[in-house]
Amino acid sequence: MVGLSDWLDLQRLATALVMPLPLGLLIALFGLVLVWRLRWLGVLGVGLGLGLIGVCALPVVADGLLGRLESAYPPQAAEACAPADAIVVLGGAVRPRLIADVRARLHWGSDRVWEAARLYHAGCAPLVVVSAGGKIVPPIAEVEAEAIAGLLIELGVPRSALRLERASRNTLGNAHFSRALLSPTGARRVLLVTSAWHLRRAVALFERVGLEVVPVGADYRAFSRCRGLRCWVPSAEALEASGLAVKEYLGYLVQVRWR
Repeated sequence: MVGLSDWLDLQRLATALVMPLPLGLLIALFGLVLVWRLRWLGVLGVGLGLGLIGVCALPVVADGLLGRLESAYPPQAAEACAPADAIVVLGGAVRPRLIADVRARLHWGSDRVWEAARLYHAGCAPLVVVSAGGKIVPPIAEVEAEAIAGLLIELGVPRSALRLERASRNTLGNAHFSRALLSPTGARRVLLVTSAWHLRRAVALFERVGLEVVPVGADYRAFSRCRGLRCWVPSAEALEASGLAVKEYLGYLVQVRWR
């Protein structure tokens, strides 16, 4: 029998396979196989696969894909926050620690942690919920929520103000388990802190479980009005950004629109 953990792993595998880089490589590989018998069709497959990778590696394409997600949630000063019952910050902020590390290693999404701390110190809410149930892989294994909590404490957020949600494995789980954690406190209005490109899906899922959500963006990745020749020069950074956008569009369709 396939358990919930196995099902989530299958979902992640399926998502990974439709990202621009692996999908493009699979199409190109399939084209190479076809070359031996259906030459022109095989050449077309190779061209399509490599073309997909090349197009998604253009900064102008990545800017368009991510910019559309982020534009609805522009940056704002913490002091201008709308008062709420709690701040909910999602995981994706730290990387696996190495043996020599004495604290969590920051990831792209670490801006989420700084933003949550700023909101707390600005008096926007009395509680901070860290919703991050995934385990960070060895060499030093730890639950991500605990690693993020440690960073928040170093940033001056008192331990008494923190609530850790350790059970979630995806954004839908973040919403359900955060709601369950907040229920005993009577909190309903939350400042939801996550990467700006992730907010559309996260807000929809948190509202689905009955929370009133005020979105707060962090970790902006769009190239911001890309201009000049560099916008047309492929890069690994742009390819990664395009992949993030594709993942969000697919996640929104599967978790929000098709349910």
